[in-house]
Amino acid sequence: MKRNGNKFFLSILILFALLLTSCGSTNAESDTIATAVALTVAAQETQKAQAALTSTAVEASPTATSDADDVTSTSISAATFAPPTAPGPISSGDPCLLANLISETIPDGTIMQPGDNFWKSWRLKNNGTCTWNSSYKIVYQSGDLMGGLLQYQFTDIVRPGEETDVTMLLKAPASNGNYTGNWKLQSEWGGQFGVGQYDQPFYVKINVNDSTNPNYGVTNVTYNIVRDPVAGCATNIWYRVHATITTNGPATVKYQWLQSDGNNSNSNPGPNKTLEFTQAESQTITREWSFHLGATPGTKWMQIKIHLPEVQTYPKATFVYDCQ
Repeated sequence: MKRNGNKFFLSILILFALLLTSCGSTNAESDTIATAVALTVAAQETQKAQAALTSTAVEASPTATSDADDVTSTSISAATFAPPTAPGPISSGDPCLLANLISETIPDGTIMQPGDNFWKSWRLKNNGTCTWNSSYKIVYQSGDLMGGLLQYQFTDIVRPGEETDVTMLLKAPASNGNYTGNWKLQSEWGGQFGVGQYDQPFYVKINVNDSTNPNYGVTNVTYNIVRDPVAGCATNIWYRVHATITTNGPATVKYQWLQSDGNNSNSNPGPNKTLEFTQAESQTITREWSFHLGATPGTKWMQIKIHLPEVQTYPKATFVYDCQ
């Protein structure tokens, strides 16, 4: 826009000079006018050159300032002293934060009426090297909150090797279905950790059923195998299989032991033994199997078969007798 204005001004001067010439001006006057025009053009070119230099200097200035800002920023950052930052979440392999689930109330799959209030407890063992204190929390991870809070404050001091009960009041959802809520522990600096070798959440799992006569029954059977003696080849070696049977409510359970040598009906215990469950709970039964030195070595197994309330066969508890 400015450049076009300069051209317009020059055009007026030139036109004025031509008019004077055409009107009979003298050679001296013509020379004077031409000189004025030339000087005007030269002055304008000088102004443009100066403007260009000024523009270049102004455009270069921010770059220099930016460089200075970067240096200043770095310098300020280096000179600023902040308190130490707490470590982030620690992985399950760190020896500081480790826990094991010892036992729990409200077995998995417990049948409840919609809206039932219940207390859920987990007994946890501190297997790490850090002491759990009142700055630790129980924090919700995922699944169904079931009326619980997003976090609960620890109230106990739990030193390495000690156990504690984590208890919360929950509420069964209003609609029928299976519901699960997952929880973990959180350290005072925010590191979260679960239980067991794989750092799993500890959880509550219920079955909401509004029936007045739900089908209570066995929901799980687990085994624990104990060798006596633990090692070596004594004259007699005993294998004891402890089977824990869990129900989702009150039930009469008839069960039978099976084993790999076909001895399924001896008196320790025999077939169709009965257990009475007054609520959702677990009961443990034990069967022994002895081997005399020189018995045939190899893989052996024992197994639980449920006959009532419905027929259910659970996986085998296997072990290897290796003495010869």
